[in-house]
Amino acid sequence: MPTKVQWTVIASALAVAVTLPIAAQQPPPNPYPPVKPERMAAAGTAARGAQLVMLGGCHDCHTPKLQNGAIDFSKSFMGHPANAPLAPEVVGGASTNMLLTAWRGPWGLTLARNLTPDKETGIGTWTLADFKKTIRTGVNPRGEVLRPPMPIPNLQRLPDADLEAIYLYLRTVTPIRNPVGRTDVTKGDGSKR
Repeated sequence: MPTKVQWTVIASALAVAVTLPIAAQQPPPNPYPPVKPERMAAAGTAARGAQLVMLGGCHDCHTPKLQNGAIDFSKSFMGHPANAPLAPEVVGGASTNMLLTAWRGPWGLTLARNLTPDKETGIGTWTLADFKKTIRTGVNPRGEVLRPPMPIPNLQRLPDADLEAIYLYLRTVTPIRNPVGRTDVTKGDGSKR
């Protein structure tokens, strides 16, 4: 029969054998940069618009991604690159391309639009009234209905000051000529173009 000392040694060895592997496990490295909280910018300013655009995830769809999935900030808000691959066709579901700028689903094909102030291919000719009306109604100045995944229902009730701030911010980004292309567009009256 083991002595009290032997039991203590056995118990200690067992405790070490059980806890050491658990304690040795390191959490995975954090893939995100260190947190740098910002102060809230003044309402209705381009700086506040930049914060709202980041919070709203506008880059997620309107800016192409790099091979590693990171946002390609050199192409901020240019929309779906001309001649880039489209989302594959699937039955009974939705799909996207690897750039996360094109989607296909029951609604048809959606290409992220160019939100830069380029006057020919972006929103450079839009007035603040055009921008607000597009977000409030889900129909752009050309009469095209904005389709999924554009979260129009989430944006329609934003305060005017927030829409003005977003508009002001988008006017400050570098204009990029990028003719996104057209899809089978549904107009505001439900007809197809």
